[in-house]
Amino acid sequence: MIVACCPIVGRTQVTPASWLDEPQPASWNTPSPVIPAAPPVQGVVDPRCRVLARPPQTEEDKRLRDRGWDLVGAFHGGWDILIVRGTAGYDGMCRPRQFQGFVFVRGTFAGTLSPRAMDSRTDGALARVSLESGRRLIAEYNRYAAADPLCCPSGTTSVVFDIASDGPALRPVSTSTSRR
Repeated sequence: MIVACCPIVGRTQVTPASWLDEPQPASWNTPSPVIPAAPPVQGVVDPRCRVLARPPQTEEDKRLRDRGWDLVGAFHGGWDILIVRGTAGYDGMCRPRQFQGFVFVRGTFAGTLSPRAMDSRTDGALARVSLESGRRLIAEYNRYAAADPLCCPSGTTSVVFDIASDGPALRPVSTSTSRR
């Protein structure tokens, strides 16, 4: 009866990530953007998950916390760029839900790494980011096919971002998708 009521149990949670399918995505970041507030989450956040959040260490961290984000994972930096991940909530295994990657340049917020908050183990979830220079970074996103188990996305989309000096503003330049 449970299987009949809930047919998606055991299947991947594919959600549309159409912006990743565009060879040259339109930018959602504008010069001098405002840090978005953490989206509201349904239910109560398990306090055991929240304890795992990283305490603020930088001014950028503090600004994200002030907007309601829990800090998750290590921040990455170089060339006066700092990339910080924040989450609004967690799933039952304390994986980030409604998370985002935030990019700061010389302390100024330059934009997010996705046009909307992401969930772990879903299509389009941010996997890793690498800094290439003081004006370019590459972000990799997990891509799930309909038959993929939740553990194992079958592809990756890499997005090259440039950091425009106006603002500064983070802008996607190109995408490329590969299958594993």
